[in-house]
Amino acid sequence: MMNKTWLLTKTMLKMQYSKAGKKKEIALYVVAFFLLSPAIILLLNAVGNLINTLYQALHPFGQESLILGLLFMMVHIFLFFVSVVTVLNSFYFAEDIESFIPFPFQPYQILVAKAAGPFIYLYLTASVLFIPAFFFYGNVSGASFFYYLIGLVLFILIPVIPFTIASILLMAIMRFVNIAKNKDRSKIIAGILMLGFIIGINVVVRLNTDNDAIMQEITTFMQQQDGLLEMITAIYPPAWFSSKALAIIPSLAGLLYFLGIIALSIAGFFLFLWLGQLIYFKGLLGVNSGTKRKVPEAKLLKKIKQQPVWVTYTQKELRTIIRTPTFLMQCIIQSLFGPVFLVVLLLFDTNSLSGFMDMFSEKKGFLILFIAAVFILGANTTAISNLSREGKNWDTNLFLPLNPKHIFHYKIMTAWLINLLTIALFLIIFVFIFHLPTIHIIVWLLLTLVASWFTSATGTYLDFLQPKLNWTDEQEVFKARIIGLISLLIEVGIVGIVVLLLWHRDTIQGIYITSLILFVFLVIGITIVHWLLYRKLRNDDHRSL
Repeated sequence: MMNKTWLLTKTMLKMQYSKAGKKKEIALYVVAFFLLSPAIILLLNAVGNLINTLYQALHPFGQESLILGLLFMMVHIFLFFVSVVTVLNSFYFAEDIESFIPFPFQPYQILVAKAAGPFIYLYLTASVLFIPAFFFYGNVSGASFFYYLIGLVLFILIPVIPFTIASILLMAIMRFVNIAKNKDRSKIIAGILMLGFIIGINVVVRLNTDNDAIMQEITTFMQQQDGLLEMITAIYPPAWFSSKALAIIPSLAGLLYFLGIIALSIAGFFLFLWLGQLIYFKGLLGVNSGTKRKVPEAKLLKKIKQQPVWVTYTQKELRTIIRTPTFLMQCIIQSLFGPVFLVVLLLFDTNSLSGFMDMFSEKKGFLILFIAAVFILGANTTAISNLSREGKNWDTNLFLPLNPKHIFHYKIMTAWLINLLTIALFLIIFVFIFHLPTIHIIVWLLLTLVASWFTSATGTYLDFLQPKLNWTDEQEVFKARIIGLISLLIEVGIVGIVVLLLWHRDTIQGIYITSLILFVFLVIGITIVHWLLYRKLRNDDHRSL
């Protein structure tokens, strides 16, 4: 049984990452690392200073273990969010699932093999969030060898429980979602409901916050050893066990807590396998089927009407994204998760944020809001997958009586329209949190709409340089590709240089002249990107993509 599971796992990983080690892609990773090195160094310094400050403040009260508790709580919560997206994509939205069902594999074996991909993402995420803070705490606290030894084991165990919780929750939901007639639509609704569920929890927690009661509880727990740790991790035992295992090693109690977290992880993993064996295949029934309902002729004729070509093609692009679960999750839901979560957080904490923005002048505050918008718009994966989403169907465009330039314009417009959702969320922040003047909002909106076209055109051009058309699973369009990082570095890097120059130019004040300079720069950037796009269309035969 184990041999079959291991063979299946290796097969799936080879299918997913067989082309991930190309020399060209490795070189791009190296370049990206050097470009990000200054930001990484600044971030590490900030984390180190934060932990050192917290330790010096909490150590006299015997509450320094709170730092470990917050670290484990933060990492587990973040890994849970990542698990929701990766589990949906790997377990249910991957097109290769049906290929493995006829083979003599048990459901739990397919689950274990399918879990290998998500676990890689979870370990990469955990390494970024956990390892720096873990070593900084060990250094400032003068930790022993056992601290690092047990910490290594805890790092290996960290993704297990968040992944298990997310998987069990999603398998239970998909077990009943797939009873609906339209399976694809049901899966989309399930992803949206999961996003709403996560945000709803945050809203409920914040609405039920009583500051006076919290202060009384803090005072009470401060009088107890590790009292703050107990208060923070009371609702989540894995964080309590992990924190205590590190905080009181190498004592017998610390060893018992360490064995406790190992037992919880093993129990969670076997619960995942047991429930998966029972309900995973039931949730896959009809996973890619749609409704077979007959469309009335009158309704069909009503849908057939003459309209501008750009409207029809753009509608086709949008419908492809919305009706394909993987594209919807990657291009819309996943890109909206951060902004939506940010809106919810900020709506309940307006005072501190407003105070932060008051520290800057009108011009600098405007530049911060603008570069933040460019960063989030640039992170959207719609533009960098504009051609790759076509797959082997790209040849269909060769039979359409359309100029290739127009096709690319419509694809850029598709990414631009999807970005409008993110821009709308920013407007909510500005109206309800920052209370910006109407004229400032209008200026920012017009400038951001232009910046959105710049990011959409740049992403589309980069995808045109090296499209991924020979895919068998929609997830391959987004996985094992560094184009998203390259696009983000180019867009934010170029715009960031201009923002930085304006930031330090005291002779340029006010948002109007600042916006005018940014507008001229963006227009020049858009012109250059379109020129590069047209040049490639002239020099290369787009039929050979």
